Amino acid sequence: MSKIQDVILFALMASFWALNYPILKIALNFEPPFVILLFRVLFAALFAPLFLKGETLHRMGRNENMKIFVIGMLNIVVFMGFWFVGESYVSASVSSILIYSYPIFNVILSILIIREKVTLGVSLGIILGFAGLFLISFHEYYVTNVLGLVFLIIASVSWALGTVLYKKYLGKTSPRVVNFMQYIYSIPILIVLSFVADPGFVSTLSYEFIILVIYMGSLGTALAYLIYFHLFRKYSVSSISSYFFAVPALSVVFSFFILSEKSSIDIYIGMVLISAGIFLSSRY
Repeated sequence: MSKIQDVILFALMASFWALNYPILKIALNFEPPFVILLFRVLFAALFAPLFLKGETLHRMGRNENMKIFVIGMLNIVVFMGFWFVGESYVSASVSSILIYSYPIFNVILSILIIREKVTLGVSLGIILGFAGLFLISFHEYYVTNVLGLVFLIIASVSWALGTVLYKKYLGKTSPRVVNFMQYIYSIPILIVLSFVADPGFVSTLSYEFIILVIYMGSLGTALAYLIYFHLFRKYSVSSISSYFFAVPALSVVFSFFILSEKSSIDIYIGMVLISAGIFLSSRY
């Protein structure tokens, strides 16, 4: 029964995160990337306490708080900051595919940091994953600004590093507490970045924009990240990484119906290669 519940939770998380990509693309028509990120995290911080279930925050020591701060910087400020800026250069579907090269970096970093064993299947999976990533990047190089591709790959690496460090150093800490505190630590930095990006953004906020970021902050961040922390606390990094490819697959579908985005054959082949690489990395 527990595994069935986890499958349902993962399906919800994957759907919420996949929908974030076309929603973000629409939000970029209203505000610059860091302003969107600030409001996404603000609403996430408002909704996250609903899941604390009475858990207290004052018992954590300085060392534990510092670890959560680092996770927040990697998972929120760096990851989402580079992702949001990167997606302003490329389509929502390509953005989701490049971000979800993340499981490949997950496997590599888990080998280096957690000392997970390397098998022939894992090595082959990494090679296939990077082949798919290269194919997509090679195609996009000729149709868009290469800076966007670089930003998205940096975002993917940052998220993978945050995942592995969470698994290593915060595996015994309540995922509800980590989920809430990562937003609290990120908000001051995002306020500064937002005012630097657009000093007058407060006067330009619209109702449409607020509706978009309420979704991204509640279901697309607070609840989805809580499920993410729960799953990685319960299972090994390599055992569930392959399933994360469901997110860009869903995102391509959502982007087609919501934004009428179309993908090329190169992108689909790249998706297949990355999918095969992630499967092999997890299977073996």
